[in-house]
Amino acid sequence: MGYDNMDHAKWAQSNIAAGKRIVAKKKRRKDNTRGFAAAPDELSPFHCKVMTILGIVGGGIYNAPIVWDKIQWKDVGRGIIVPWWGNLSTFDFRNLTDLVLLCHASRIRCSIHPHGFRHVALMFHPRDDGDDTCSRHPDISEAVNRFNARFPADHHIRFQKEVADAA
Repeated sequence: MGYDNMDHAKWAQSNIAAGKRIVAKKKRRKDNTRGFAAAPDELSPFHCKVMTILGIVGGGIYNAPIVWDKIQWKDVGRGIIVPWWGNLSTFDFRNLTDLVLLCHASRIRCSIHPHGFRHVALMFHPRDDGDDTCSRHPDISEAVNRFNARFPADHHIRFQKEVADAA
């Protein structure tokens, strides 16, 4: 069983509902932009996509190294900031590659920021395919085409397999 087709958003929605019940019994925190109390009662389609991305990248949303009580749901424009305490890498564990590709596939902008010791903050914002630089985001094929235009096959940064001398 893989995590690619799980309903990560449904699990996140139930986790948020449980967190809200627990938080309701405690003292209110001063920062009302973060944590379960600040989470929406119903996840938006954008939030559902973000939870799906995080679930795939994290090996299941319930395994993802998310600091749930520190998620910033408000005062981020239309976005969300998710503290992440795991590493992100390409290929061998592929979660960084998946993060980038899934965000392009969803037209969601993700930026990575430092967030304390051994943590990063993943900031997500919804985008579209429009013309405005601040609201558009390329899909994966557009991003690859732009990359290939910047760095053609003969560019020195591209991997070239060493050819052994025939002599």
